[in-house]
Amino acid sequence: MARRWLARLRRAAVNAWRRLWRRDLGVIRLHISAPLPLVGAPLAWWQRRILGRTPAATLDSWRMLVDRIIADPRSHTVLIEIEAAPGGWATIASLRGELARLRAAGRRVVARLHQADLPCYALACAAEQIVLPAESLFAVVGLRLEVRFLAAALANVGIEADVAAVSPYKSGGDSFTRRECSPEAREQLERLLDGRYGAALAMIADGRGMTVDQVQQAIDAAPYSAAAALAAGLVDAVCYDDELPALLGREGRPATFVAMPELERQLCLPPVARSRPLAVISIAGTIARGTDRRIPLPLPLFGGATAGAASVTAALRTAEADRRIAAVVLAIDSPGGDAFASDQIWREVQRVRRRKPVIALLGDVAASGGYYVAAAATQIIAQPGTITGSIGVFVLRPTIAGLYQRLGVDHDVLGRGANHGFFEPTTPPDATERQAIARLLDDTYQAFLRRVADGRPIAAADLPPVAGGRVWLGSEAHEHRLVDALGGLADAITAAQRAAGVPIDPAAPLRLVRATGITPDAPPFPDAAHLLGSLIRPSVWLAAPIDLQFDHVPDHALPDVRQP
Repeated sequence: MARRWLARLRRAAVNAWRRLWRRDLGVIRLHISAPLPLVGAPLAWWQRRILGRTPAATLDSWRMLVDRIIADPRSHTVLIEIEAAPGGWATIASLRGELARLRAAGRRVVARLHQADLPCYALACAAEQIVLPAESLFAVVGLRLEVRFLAAALANVGIEADVAAVSPYKSGGDSFTRRECSPEAREQLERLLDGRYGAALAMIADGRGMTVDQVQQAIDAAPYSAAAALAAGLVDAVCYDDELPALLGREGRPATFVAMPELERQLCLPPVARSRPLAVISIAGTIARGTDRRIPLPLPLFGGATAGAASVTAALRTAEADRRIAAVVLAIDSPGGDAFASDQIWREVQRVRRRKPVIALLGDVAASGGYYVAAAATQIIAQPGTITGSIGVFVLRPTIAGLYQRLGVDHDVLGRGANHGFFEPTTPPDATERQAIARLLDDTYQAFLRRVADGRPIAAADLPPVAGGRVWLGSEAHEHRLVDALGGLADAITAAQRAAGVPIDPAAPLRLVRATGITPDAPPFPDAAHLLGSLIRPSVWLAAPIDLQFDHVPDHALPDVRQP
């Protein structure tokens, strides 16, 4: 207690000196130039002081920075330089909420777009004013969803894939077996695209004081030059960087700017935390066995970031054993993955929540296996634009007999048992193996349904219409009771503190917990459920449809517009 009072006195003295030393902060200039994770690992003292490194921006650092700007009476104007999209639509919704908080506190918020695509523009529309650089391109041309299919490419090298799914809506394996969307997959993707596009139009209409029809007409006529976008009322000013001081000045005086890290030394310090810290555990990427890793292959299911069940398990047990941690925020940004690995993580979440609340915060995508692991949480929170659901299973079994033939590889097979070749890719499955796959598929799917029914306020009998691989936006999932509340990080913090019975304190520290060393042993859990050990092979997937990303226009795709 004495230490806390000393910390409060020190911060009060520092804040008084900073207010006396500089009575006007000028225009606070912030940059968004890369995707923002929820939280980041803190830097060691030698990284900060010797190497001069600054922590990477995160959604949590943005939340705390906005709190400090609002609490500092010397702040009046915030310029947001949007150089690239900060992430998916859930991330954009979270940042829009932070800009709305600044405006509600009486701060002038100006957004300057460097890349005027739809996600960046939707974010900028939360500001009071939007500025475009002179001679830039206003490229808000709508949303585009591209699904890539590998069946023909695999056939060219003699590989075929055999996929069994619980329903046509569980289309995660279609990339390996089809050359175009199935009617069910197309129907689902059209619905998601309509919902997301409609939400983007509403964001723009609300921010620009236009009707949705007017916004739709403006986008249909895009792209525009900067001058044409200004004439159409889509932005408020067009200027070069050296013209910004005059544009943002007050009382006839040009503005002065303060940016990070100088801002960190001038803003008043935040209040001392009154509540115990919360643990944040990240599940990002395809869920797989083993440890977290990144595979540099641009292939569905197999490439990119991987959330290893062993790493997540170790982090959960570490947070559970730390008595200082009041609750756990499970940050999920994953389209799913391996069924066995997903069930291992689900089990840990179910066990830990008996000792500490676990709040699942769904990010841009938390579907299939990503939703599976969230089902055991104390509460699930998602943004309206989160991609979630996809309660379903598919079994993927590759066959390389054609590849052997092309390479001139001959082989004889000797075996015993009707299904001795069940796990081997050299021959396609026969009738008895297909029956075994069907049983495996149904067993896993029924287990998935039980996990959801046990963890969420929805009866098992009400699940089939919302399951079967159907994918939902967060707003739709909330209506179907798959998600408990809509919101972002601040809402997850409040929910975690309320569930833990500790004081509601937005300043409570968030600690990113990662696996280090040997995985701690799990405390006993009575009536332990049997893990899905039979699902090791063939590949059993709890994965959402591939490439559920709504494309924006990257820098390299913008046409090279030159003066004659």
